[in-house]
Amino acid sequence: MYAEKEQGTVRRAWTLLVMKRLARRCNPQHRHSGGSRNLPGDRRGEHRGIRLRRCTGSFVFSAAGLILLSYVLWGCGGLRSEIYREETAHGYKAACQHYKQGDYEAAKSGFDNVIALDPDYGPAHAALGNLALIREDYPGALTHYQAALTADPELETEVQPLIMVASAHKARAPLQKAGVTLTQIYPLVMADRTAEVEALLEKDIPLQLLARDSMGITPGKLGEMRAKIAEKADPLKGATRYRLFMGYVLFFGETDDAKAAALVESAVPQALEKDQQEAFVVLGQLRERQGEPNAAVDAYLAAVDAGLPLTDVAHHLARVYRVDIESILSPKDTPAEDTVPPAPVRIKVATHLPPPPVVDLGAVSEPRDVQSTVGTGSRNTF
Repeated sequence: MYAEKEQGTVRRAWTLLVMKRLARRCNPQHRHSGGSRNLPGDRRGEHRGIRLRRCTGSFVFSAAGLILLSYVLWGCGGLRSEIYREETAHGYKAACQHYKQGDYEAAKSGFDNVIALDPDYGPAHAALGNLALIREDYPGALTHYQAALTADPELETEVQPLIMVASAHKARAPLQKAGVTLTQIYPLVMADRTAEVEALLEKDIPLQLLARDSMGITPGKLGEMRAKIAEKADPLKGATRYRLFMGYVLFFGETDDAKAAALVESAVPQALEKDQQEAFVVLGQLRERQGEPNAAVDAYLAAVDAGLPLTDVAHHLARVYRVDIESILSPKDTPAEDTVPPAPVRIKVATHLPPPPVVDLGAVSEPRDVQSTVGTGSRNTF
């Protein structure tokens, strides 16, 4: 593709150059020689005709040559592109050979040369991602893998598992930096060496990341450690981060939610900043599992009160309330801080009704002798 663009550019430049030269030769301002100005009128006209015929003939021959040259270049374009592709493929195969032989420096240089020839050569990007993964350069591996998928989406089946591996290792970077893994903690927990576990957990490491990290430890050992924690862990004993970690191990293993909630809840008041925020979120998830939605909402909102952005718990609240996340984050439901809410409207409700007004009916209100009317009948009675 790059070679075809280059050939098109060369053809256009050549065409413009030839056309400019032909136009200059046929321009009347440039075709008079110094001697023709002194010729008589008829000979001068004859001379101009000869010059015009020569110019016309030159133009025709030059145009024909230009067309022929264009066809030649167009015909050779496919050959040049094929040679270009062969050169790229040959460089890629040579780099792969170095890779298989373990010469990673030569392989990297070869793949870099292939990409310099063709930036959209997906397999070369994927190979550079593999080399970065070997060097434990996980951010670099993800960058090359994403470039490979962008250049060649058909590589997704092969590259996607490698992206997941690189992402997992990238997330474990804090643990690798601190040098703490579950493989180290497992024998200490099994031997009830609580003080040594607490010393490891005092390092600046994400407790949740460590609790759910299963790399380097067998499922059997992980299950044994969870069972040991469920049996021996005491919510009233141990340092704050120790209790949080024990609760997280049970939470991610779904071993004993009641014991996990007790451990986390006992440590929340003493936890600091980030640890407290994460603890409230885990506690909310545990309350959800236990079928206590109101307690779960209280825990999520407590995390927000502790400084966690609402966006980090909006999906949890949306799940509990069974609504959209947007409805949780809607600005119209969140009044501005400087907005003064209007005073509530107070309606005075009467507790009794006043007596009705007395109406003066005059003579109509005077009593009548009902008996006389009944006995003798009315004058209108037939």
